[in-house]
Amino acid sequence: PAGSIVAASQWVTHRDARWWTDPLVFRPERWLTVDGRFDLAAPEQPRGAYFPFGAGRRVCIGESFAWTEAALALATLARDWAPALVPGHPVALRPAVTLRPMHGLRMTLHRRDRPPPR
Repeated sequence: PAGSIVAASQWVTHRDARWWTDPLVFRPERWLTVDGRFDLAAPEQPRGAYFPFGAGRRVCIGESFAWTEAALALATLARDWAPALVPGHPVALRPAVTLRPMHGLRMTLHRRDRPPPR
């Protein structure tokens, strides 16, 4: 009815077998084009089934910043360090406005072997 509020759950939609093969498996290649580039509209992606920052008129204003920040932070860290989950640390999710690990993610960092800079 007019005036109703409709909410789409990213948690549910992103794990729905109607839209995804092996929906509970982390498969980043789902978002690669045939030439290996990242694209949220990669072939075989059902339109609207993945919306980490909302969609349409309600899309998150910080989406571009979030993608840039995440890529730079991960690339910088991954260049020199390999993280490993502390053995026995519980991993559980706390869905709220954003999805977070309930107990944090206790990690140890191991320096990657790299040739010294020239």
